[in-house]
Amino acid sequence: MSTSIAIKLTKIPDFDENTVVTKRADGTPLSYIYSDHWDYSGSQTKGAGKGNALKVPFHTIDSSFRKGIQSTLLYISKCYKKQHKAALTASKVADYKSGFVTVCNALESCHWDVLSDDGIYRSFERKLVKLSQVGGFSRSYLDNVIRVLNLLNKYNLCRRHVDGKELKSKCQIKDGEQHIAIPISMYQVILSEAIQTVETYHEHRHEIARVMKVYYEIEAEEKADTRKSQLTGTVSSRTIIRVDKIKHNIPDFLIRGDATFLNKIMYHCMLATLAFSGVRIGEAVSFSKNSYTDKIANGNEIPVLRGETTKGNDGIPKAETWQTHPVVKDALELAYDMTENLRTMYKQRLNEQLNDGALAPEKYKAAMSEVNGAFIPLFPSRVKTTYVQTNMSKVLARIFQTIAATQADVDEFNRLNPSRIGQLKVGGSLPKLSPHDFRRTFAVFFKRYGFGSASTIKFQYKHDNINMSDYYANNATLQAMEDVLLDTDLLKIMNDEGINMAVDTFDEIYNKSECLSGIEGERIAKDKYQKIKSGHDVYLTRSEIEVLVRNGSLSIVKLPTGGYCINATCSRVCGITQFSAEKKPCDHQIITDNQAKVILRQNNRLIKTFRALNTGDQLESSNLIALKQKIKRNEITIQQHNLKFEAFNDEVKGVVHTKVV
Repeated sequence: MSTSIAIKLTKIPDFDENTVVTKRADGTPLSYIYSDHWDYSGSQTKGAGKGNALKVPFHTIDSSFRKGIQSTLLYISKCYKKQHKAALTASKVADYKSGFVTVCNALESCHWDVLSDDGIYRSFERKLVKLSQVGGFSRSYLDNVIRVLNLLNKYNLCRRHVDGKELKSKCQIKDGEQHIAIPISMYQVILSEAIQTVETYHEHRHEIARVMKVYYEIEAEEKADTRKSQLTGTVSSRTIIRVDKIKHNIPDFLIRGDATFLNKIMYHCMLATLAFSGVRIGEAVSFSKNSYTDKIANGNEIPVLRGETTKGNDGIPKAETWQTHPVVKDALELAYDMTENLRTMYKQRLNEQLNDGALAPEKYKAAMSEVNGAFIPLFPSRVKTTYVQTNMSKVLARIFQTIAATQADVDEFNRLNPSRIGQLKVGGSLPKLSPHDFRRTFAVFFKRYGFGSASTIKFQYKHDNINMSDYYANNATLQAMEDVLLDTDLLKIMNDEGINMAVDTFDEIYNKSECLSGIEGERIAKDKYQKIKSGHDVYLTRSEIEVLVRNGSLSIVKLPTGGYCINATCSRVCGITQFSAEKKPCDHQIITDNQAKVILRQNNRLIKTFRALNTGDQLESSNLIALKQKIKRNEITIQQHNLKFEAFNDEVKGVVHTKVV
């Protein structure tokens, strides 16, 4: 039965083509209803480098649907403003436009009222499902389609409420892959180089700006000479000669007109900023050299960055704070100060454009804000409207793709990225990286490795190891401060990474390790044997493990010297020193094959320490006896896991007999 006959629906108004949609700050028209794009720059703001997001384009829409979609969007915008006393943002309008285009392609019409008819809607739904089968819809894309369909119902343009869950069950949805976590050894190579660049050139940043200013002045003179020589028929090579004579004391600095060397420094500054703050690239370009500050809390200095983010705020920039490390202060100062000559040039250009009327006041204000950032463009001739670096993510991805993966890299990549197993090959490069991959890698570094911990990667900076082991303690302090707004999305990523880490660990324990030792490990090994006898492939699936981890039924602590403890309320101090803290073995300890290898390496270090101290000094005898006890106990574990080792039988010099217990 048709439902469209009995219900009177609202008809989209016939708007005059001179109907104004957006205005400049001074109230003059900026775009009209049927313009190729609607420009919201006169009434809304965007984050650094995202000025184009204030324009909603329509020129690519099929001409038979375009006016209908534009009329619908304006009608909904007016209804929304009347209801909410605020205008729709440009990003919302862009999302709605995308959804309506999809609906039109399936409905082959902009007559929304026909969706009220059950038969027509079923036909529309079949076509929509068919469209989804060509490559699949992403979840966010389909959510947008469902949203605009229900907007039509909300504003009485059709009488059809769509059950999103039901429609999703019929459409083909792309399975999203987890963002990449870069293997630590591959990341270390690039990040160490970035830190070295920052440390090397930070003290020369003003000299770099001076040298490049002289170069650009010579370049401008040469262009004038070239134009003159074209008139006289002569050619000048003065630029090359004079550039060679520019004196400076900057180590290994190459003066290049294409800014190749300057670009390298800029990218390394960006990489250091991303790696030690976890910010998005779009947030990093909002930083100036004044964005770094030390926050005093509980008597401690906590280094933080203040900038802007548009995430989760409908594309509108808002203030945000991130914890960081002093290396980022130097990275921002280097990026900012070495480009001061360009910044002066850009400001002069913008002032001239404003005075000539070529640039609207609101766009001038946005551009000047970008120019005051640290990461500005290095090629003045290419700058049109955006005054921040716009290709950072592509360049950083290319840098990482120059590193050939080892077998250890491949193994770690597969462990960190279970949804991408097989995408990294030995001798190959990382898959295409997205900006968010650097953000997840930041989370992995903290949760799995912990900058500055005793068991992890070291980054040398100014002769000290970079240490951020107080990150969480500082974060809790910052969260309690009223004037600090922290990146809650980043904290969620880090918490999720903690869950991923626990799932990986229990998967290793339950399903991957051939041998388990320790009292709890031996108990699990017996349970595994019984399950396998009963026909089970695994002890618990990864999805089952994740459920138990998330609800708190499973918890685990990695011991610094190898092995795990699964007692969440444990008060023992197992393995935190080279000696045994307690004689009675822990009931909750588990040692896997991988952790047994860690203990083997630890034992080799203990043997070296023993032999270095074993000089006959009576004052060292008790320490040496304890060391030998630890070594011999470790050998029992190593032997249980069938690892090759040379038995340790050294005697303590100066002691007649050593009894090992």
